[in-house]
Amino acid sequence: MQSETMPSDDDDAQTQDKLTQAQLTAIENEIKSSQPLTSQLLPISALLHQYSTTAANEQQQSAGFIQSAQFLSTKYTSLRRVRGDGNCYYRAFLYSLCEHLLLRNSNNNETGGSKEFSRIKTTIANSLKWVCQFGYEEMTIDMFYEELVELFDFIETSLSAADNNDKSASTAAGAAEDESNRNNAQQQLHAKLNEENSTSDYCTWYLRVLTAAQMKSNPDRFLPFLLADETNMMMDIPTFCSREVEPMGKECGMVTVAALAECLGVKVVIEYMDGRLSNNDNDAAVGGIGIGRSGEVVNHVFGQIHDENDEDRDRICLTLLYRPGHYDILY
Repeated sequence: MQSETMPSDDDDAQTQDKLTQAQLTAIENEIKSSQPLTSQLLPISALLHQYSTTAANEQQQSAGFIQSAQFLSTKYTSLRRVRGDGNCYYRAFLYSLCEHLLLRNSNNNETGGSKEFSRIKTTIANSLKWVCQFGYEEMTIDMFYEELVELFDFIETSLSAADNNDKSASTAAGAAEDESNRNNAQQQLHAKLNEENSTSDYCTWYLRVLTAAQMKSNPDRFLPFLLADETNMMMDIPTFCSREVEPMGKECGMVTVAALAECLGVKVVIEYMDGRLSNNDNDAAVGGIGIGRSGEVVNHVFGQIHDENDEDRDRICLTLLYRPGHYDILY
């Protein structure tokens, strides 16, 4: 009679690890197949529709989201959904920043666009040597840095072409061609930032590096935010960055939102939509977060410059929508 070999605890653990990894891979593949990195422009009514069709057992929770969506529809016209893969804030920031620079600079009705593009492009161009002062090796991060530089080169090339077209757009035909070229540049940007495992991912990770470097460059500025969060009270800035900022897939909190905005010198407005309803018109948002009076959604402003001069007022302002654990782009 042959003796049977009983499975060991190690075998069980390996089997469970394989099943868990298979499940995670299946979920990741499903997300990739159903969610683009960044969607096409959607009407703001899509937000209200999402919560109006919620199952009855979630109706009470949805009431707050419906009220919030109704309020947001009075302030905004469109949104873009961003893939929910833990990188949504950095991805939304990247897409919105590039789109603002592309469209703002090529719009004759805007002022200060060229200076703002040059300022941010110069900041990025000089960032490699700067971040290496905070423990990053140039050989390790150079390819991610180069990807972001090349993305800004693409925007600059598109803007130069638009500027040349503007000079010959005095006729109706010239104006139509100019508009067509701008739309084409925007479509190219959208396609570039929706390539899987390409530009968006590379640039997203480099934005994480910039965020971490900003926090490390001024620890006294950001450490109080960590100490205020009981889950992070035992972390110093380098530990927090290594665990919560640098790894892909780690969600972004308020402290990292502030750090990235300040690093690139842009203003970020976040509409904070968490589904909470105010009890009456005099209710204030708890801790500055949530729903204000009559269903208003409280927004938070990061990177705001006090005592702004004319140049500061021309700086880019990105507007994002926050729902628990996720960011999208508002227009």
